[in-house]
Amino acid sequence: MGEVIEMARPGPVGNPKTDWIDVPDVPYDGPHPKLPKLPGKQKWFPQVEAWWEQLVQMPHCVLWSPSDWVFAIETAYMKQDWWLEYFGGVVHSTKSTEIRRREDQMGTTVEARRKLRIRYVPAEKAEEKASQQQAAGQGNVVSMQERRRRIAEAG
Repeated sequence: MGEVIEMARPGPVGNPKTDWIDVPDVPYDGPHPKLPKLPGKQKWFPQVEAWWEQLVQMPHCVLWSPSDWVFAIETAYMKQDWWLEYFGGVVHSTKSTEIRRREDQMGTTVEARRKLRIRYVPAEKAEEKASQQQAAGQGNVVSMQERRRRIAEAG
């Protein structure tokens, strides 16, 4: 008998590895934690505070769960430590690499969001697409206002 050859099968429709996540290009203003107080009289470096203020306004934060916020706070502590070492004249490349990796996972740059397949779209376009998907019965698509309302109620 001949050799059996497995044929490649197409992936599922709506494959999360190939589909883009469209997020309205509107600064996130939903619930999020504040940077925690540091021990003693320590204060957050201004560079970390500025990073946090930019981070919490990223439009795709609407997709984040509580564990994502914990991850972001842990990254803030790492950045605080990095700046402490930097101003002390020491920079550890492994720590720099880990911070960059974590920021990529959070989608803090255009390139990082491209790798995560997240794109910011005009708010009107995102709402229109959600309405079209709901009308077509494609999944549990809800408007961003509805998503934010649910998050606010849960928090």
